[in-house]
Parts: sequence; structure tokens; C-alpha cells
Amino acid sequence: MQIRAAVALAALFSLPGAARAASVWTALATEKIRPAAAPRAAAAARITAARNEFEGFQVVVTGPATNVRAAASALDGPGRIEDVRLYRAALIQVNTPSALDGATGGWPDALVPDVDEVEGERRNAFPFSVPAGESRAIWVEVFVPQDAAAGEYSGDVRVSWDGGEATVPVSLGVWPFALPATASLKTAFGFTWSALRVAHGVDGDAFSALRARYGELALDHRLTLSKIDDGNRDLDHFAAFFGPQLDGGAHTRLAGAASTSIEFLGQSGDTTRWSSFFDARGWRDRLYQYTCDEPPLTCAWSDIPARAREAREASPPFRTLVTTSIEDADAHGVTDSIDILVPVVNYLDDRRGTYAGDQRGKYDAFLAGGEGREVWAYQSCMSHGCGGTVNMGSPSDQDRYFTGWPSYMIDASAVRNRAMEWLSFRYRVTGELYYETALAFGRDPWSDQWDFSGNGDGTLFYPGTPARIGGTTDVPVASIRLKMLREGMEDYEYLKRLSDAGDPTLAHAIADALFPHAYETEVAPERLMEARERIARRIVELEGGKLDPAPQDPATGPARVMANAAGGCAAGRGGTSLLALSGLALWAAVRRRRQSR
Repeated sequence: MQIRAAVALAALFSLPGAARAASVWTALATEKIRPAAAPRAAAAARITAARNEFEGFQVVVTGPATNVRAAASALDGPGRIEDVRLYRAALIQVNTPSALDGATGGWPDALVPDVDEVEGERRNAFPFSVPAGESRAIWVEVFVPQDAAAGEYSGDVRVSWDGGEATVPVSLGVWPFALPATASLKTAFGFTWSALRVAHGVDGDAFSALRARYGELALDHRLTLSKIDDGNRDLDHFAAFFGPQLDGGAHTRLAGAASTSIEFLGQSGDTTRWSSFFDARGWRDRLYQYTCDEPPLTCAWSDIPARAREAREASPPFRTLVTTSIEDADAHGVTDSIDILVPVVNYLDDRRGTYAGDQRGKYDAFLAGGEGREVWAYQSCMSHGCGGTVNMGSPSDQDRYFTGWPSYMIDASAVRNRAMEWLSFRYRVTGELYYETALAFGRDPWSDQWDFSGNGDGTLFYPGTPARIGGTTDVPVASIRLKMLREGMEDYEYLKRLSDAGDPTLAHAIADALFPHAYETEVAPERLMEARERIARRIVELEGGKLDPAPQDPATGPARVMANAAGGCAAGRGGTSLLALSGLALWAAVRRRRQSR
């Protein structure tokens, strides 16, 4: 069946006038397929994943094509993996670049589901049309169950359009280790409840249930929406609607996933009531007071000790969080009032000025100074520039400064969307904060996400109303950037597991080589995927994992058959594509090394 599919695809590419016919090809998940993307020869998809991990790739249709539809099969191997979901990558028009390394025009971002992952309803991802000479991506996402057997799996994605069809073979290698359901890297991502009400137009318990769905989707992306607020501050109401997210009993695909943080939102005098309520339910370890954000912008330095004292005098006490650097905290005498110190990523390793070079060692004395202290990090508009205009023709030094940083902007590369968690591991921080995830919901985020001189600054979701995506229930819609955040969180788990398994030197060497500085995160996606596979290979070696069944020989396995039958259509630069064969080669290398011992 796979050979017949390959021959059909080869015929599609070789027909007279093929430049005018629709074509189907594949791409890594960690790249953004813009309308002008030219067809590639890759006709098969190859991915690898751990147990309890999400992994994706893209099937791309280059037009003209009308009424495009897609369907995915289950993946069969040592067992059967059925959780394969499809999405249409919707375009948003960018009118002003976020930075010198951004660009105007159409960018893929919202992922409109075929069947949504929150309520399981059919939505309107399909059909869609692709203009002549333009490309559109179908996002394919596989979830590998916790109990999946390690080994090789295969299936396909079938694409049809008026007058044509194609079958894309898919192979998946499952590693013999699992990722935890609850993220090892703590997160505290903001979420403004009032904007959610504007975007969805719901109220009362229906609104609270919708807010819970956003939290559940975040947990399935290994993130915590720590600012849980639906306008009702009653703590019993909180426990009823949001308690499962802290207990690990929420309706998530990651069974047992639990929130890693919760922000205190009470009034002055409420600290003991909140603390005792959370303590009684086993949640107090995640409760924190957002004592001050970027002093002196939102509070005076002199305000911090008194605010912190209120949190610490609660019975039992809970921790304080301030977004600032150790230098500023020390200079203003507030370091002892802070439990969670959160510098902006630029100040952990700047390209020039006061914070030039790796600054992480300066936080060691702070960490040693008290129980429960942590260093987190965050990214801000300093990743793309916080104001003014970008001179694309004659850029200034300031314009150049705001390039290369990890960024959640729509017009930043997918690798830069994914890089922050590699840096969290590299600089030995234990949490990540982000100020907002629904900032643009006060208007139409499907058409405009320009905030703080960036496209998508403060917005990672889209409001999935039935009027927009079909179905009957309002749900959150993920962006590609949210998917990349999850990929970064899973990368962090790989790095941490390798370190915990006994080779922290290699884990840090790989992270350091991939991203030498916080401002050097623009790398080829193939390099990132190669780094991940190197980490996975070493984990398997250290943990003595068994690959069963035996991997297929790269010389004769299905991916190579595909390349030969399709006249080399799976070949990339200099030979067989990484997407098609890297995993098979990796399995063989691991097996050869184990057999040689």
C-alpha cells in the first residue's frame, strides 16, 4: 500500500504541467509555512516521540486546489495509536513587522481543529481552498499514550481536493521512556478574564466552565494559567470549577496534569483565608503573591517589603514574586523580601551593557539565602522592541538589538517561539512567567494582534466561537506559538531527564551549542531536531531501554522505499530528508551500539 501511494505521488509531481497542478508535501512542525512557500520533494512524514508526548508535522498543499479535505489513520505497530488530530493553519495578516527579523504579509498562526481537543466536536477546519501558486498547511498532531509500546508505527494522512487526491505515509518511532504529565518547569502565564467575556459573550457558570476549558487546554500544552479569575472570588466556587486543575483531575489528554502555580488574587486581609484554604487542599506549595511587576514601573521599591510581609505573616505563609534582576533587588534593599526572583531573559545574558554575558552565577547567593527561593525568567517586548518604529531600510543599533531573542511573536520563526525553555534549562532557572495570553481578546484577535509593537504580544489563544469555527460549544483555539511553547516544554523534559539519568554535562553541552546566547536563538529547525534526537539516544543508552520491535534497516525501510519509488522525491539538500529518515537511522544507530557492547 505504501509503495502504491509513493508511486501515485511521484506521478503527481511528474505530470505534464505539474507546476500548475496541486501538489502535496510535508514539513517539520517547527517551521511556519507561509503562502509563498514553494513545494518540496518530501512526500512522507517521519517523527519520533516519547510516551506521553505530543509530536506534530505538517502536510502542505500548494494550489490551485478547491475543497481540500484531509483524514488521518491510526498508527499501527507494536500496538495502536489512535489519537491523531488534524488542524487547518489559518493565516493572519501582519501589517507591521515586530522587528527586523519579522515580516509583513500572511502568517500561519491559529490552528482551527477538525475535531477539537477540548469538547470533541466537529469544527470547520475542512474544506478549504488554496489559490494557484500559494501554499497552506494542515497541522497533524499525534499523542503517544503513556502505555504505548516502544518501536515503529505507521499510518497515513489522506488529502483530497476537486480533481485530485494524495496519500502521505507517516512513520513514528516511540522512545522507551515517558514524559511526566505535570511539567517539571513551573509556569505562571496570565489570563485576563474580562477580555474572555468580551470575546465569547457568555456569563455566569457557563463563563466559569469556559474559563476552565482554557486552563485545561493550557495544561495539555504543559502550561499553567496561574491567574485563575472569572470574576467570582468565592473560594468554594474556585474549588468547584478550577480545583481539578490543581488536583490533577481536570479533563485533559495528559492524564493527571496539574497546575504548577496559582496567583493570590484576594484583597488586603485575605492572605490567611487564602493560605489556609489552599493548604487544606494540598495546594499551598503553588500559591504565590505577585508582589510587584517590574518596579518601579508598577510600584515603588519601598512598597515591596510591606506587601511581602503580608504574604509571609499569613498562616501558613506563602511566597512572594517580583520581576526584577538581582542587581536591582540588591541595590534597593528588597532582596530579602523576595522568594521568587524573575529577571527578564535579556538580563540573564545580554548582548551588551550592564548584563552582557552569562549572569546566572550572580543569583547563586540569593538561592542559598533562604528556603523556598527560586529564580525564574520571563520574556517581554524586549524580545522584539517595545515601541517606536523599525527602520527596515537603514536599521539602527537599537533595531538590531531587538533581534534573535526568544520570542512569542507571530512573525518570529517557530524555532524562536520554541527556544525559551531551552534557555530555562541552560541558565538553570526553575520557572517561566508570561504576563498575558488573551490580551487581544478585547477586539478581533483573528485579524489583529498588534500590541506593544509586536504581533501577538500577550496573546497565545484564539476565541473559538461556533460562529468562527463551527460546532455548538465555545472552546479555546491554540496558536502555532502555543504548540511551539509545548514543544519547548517537552524539550526541557528531555534535557532534564538526560541530566537526571547521569549526563548533565552532555545535556548542557547540547543546549549551549544550539543556543550559545539568549540572543542567538535563530537556528535551522533541522538542527534543533537533531539535538533532540541526540538527547533521546543518550537517554535510551543510560536507562538501558529496549527497542522492541527491532528497527527497520534504513537502507530497506519504508522511508527509503518511498524515496526510490517516488524518484527521489523524499530527498532534501544533499540526500535523504531529515524528516523522512533521521529517526530510522537513529534507531539503527542505537541498536548497533547496544549490540556492540
